[in-house]
Amino acid sequence: MFQRVTLRLLGCGVLAAFSSILAMPVWAQVGASTDAEHPARAGEAFREGVLLDRFGKWQIRKGLVDNTYLLIGESTGDGAGHFWLHCDQNHLMMVAVPLAERDGRDRLRSHALTIRADTGAERVMNFIVFESFVAVAIEYGGGSNEKVTDFIEVLRAAKETITISYAHNTFEYDVTQLPAAHARFLEFCDQPSAR
Repeated sequence: MFQRVTLRLLGCGVLAAFSSILAMPVWAQVGASTDAEHPARAGEAFREGVLLDRFGKWQIRKGLVDNTYLLIGESTGDGAGHFWLHCDQNHLMMVAVPLAERDGRDRLRSHALTIRADTGAERVMNFIVFESFVAVAIEYGGGSNEKVTDFIEVLRAAKETITISYAHNTFEYDVTQLPAAHARFLEFCDQPSAR
């Protein structure tokens, strides 16, 4: 089952984590520009990086920076929605939600989104927006930001599905295989780094 992860924010680890997490949305943005012309390519941007394990619509991939990992969820139906958890060996954890239909001209600093479990658990929160196409929440030890914890608590409360909604978009995710995927993801996150 899910475990609460103790998270620490450590100097240069933050910069590495940001560059890793922002690199993935760049792929998403590039991929999104061709989705209208080539619907079969939708979601291909989230297949970059080394695939370490798969659990249905959940993938664990190696991050772009050494000792970073991603747990990527793909929505049901057409698979147009994604979100991911990102971790590194310092237990820095982030949640990122790519914002569909953003063209870069609308410079938002934060974006409201709702995550809702089929059991009724729900959180409405504002995530920081980077480059107008990805909303990110960061939790770290000693900090007061509980958004990652709240997000994971809703994931944990769900039995079969969760939905993530923002603006006029709602994406549904099948979470029946998420506990196993999350446990495996934490195993990768907890590996000692080879320094």
